[in-house]
Amino acid sequence: MTTIKTLLSHPGEILKEEFLDPLGISQYRLAKAIGKPQSAISDIIHGRRSITPEMAYLIGKALGTTPDFWLSLQMTYQVKTLEQCDFPAVETLVD
Repeated sequence: MTTIKTLLSHPGEILKEEFLDPLGISQYRLAKAIGKPQSAISDIIHGRRSITPEMAYLIGKALGTTPDFWLSLQMTYQVKTLEQCDFPAVETLVD
């Protein structure tokens, strides 16, 4: 059985594994570079906090990516997570 955890990574996991670790950048150093508390970066990395547009902008500036990159990761994660929820039946109103 496959779970959502095996199919999808939180943006914080990508931040850590694809950017911070390979570049040798600590959470503290990133936090200082963007003027945010280290706890905010830690919360993102551990999936306790979403990446907001402001944070996407700041992280993008610090790491040479775009805010859209981070926001797309966050949106995809949230939509895929919702797909696993047990919502009531929804009537399609348009064809």
